[in-house]
Amino acid sequence: MKFYIVAFLLAYFQGAVLIAVFHNMLMAPNLLLVYLFLNIFKEDNGWLRKAIITGFFLDLFQDSLGLNLSGHIFFAILFNIMKLRIELPSKLSLLLAYLLLSLFEKLWVVLLFRVKYYADLNLWLLPLSLAFEALFLYLISGRYFRKET
Repeated sequence: MKFYIVAFLLAYFQGAVLIAVFHNMLMAPNLLLVYLFLNIFKEDNGWLRKAIITGFFLDLFQDSLGLNLSGHIFFAILFNIMKLRIELPSKLSLLLAYLLLSLFEKLWVVLLFRVKYYADLNLWLLPLSLAFEALFLYLISGRYFRKET
């Protein structure tokens, strides 16, 4: 239940604050995707349900016609395929895997949006957005790599 409450609050923050700061829904940092990534990394079951719920929350607050829902499902499927093939033993490998998958997810959502609508894309926002996501991932990933004694 905690996952869904935090996801709802992150989606609200992202829809209310980050979209206003970045002036573009497609290039705003997706902090909810970072949270989803860490929860999928930690648990093996329920990953599709979590991707659907987080994408739905984001679509609800951004009125984005299912773009975030499809992006989160695409991201979760790619990450599960990657998790079966590659081990992520450190924060650096986790960060690199996230950045690669997040870039694929952003390109997926932009391509889906550009098929039907025109959007003025500022490519300077993409590295800034990925930097915010990487910083957020680094800050909240500490509890996933604690040594158990």
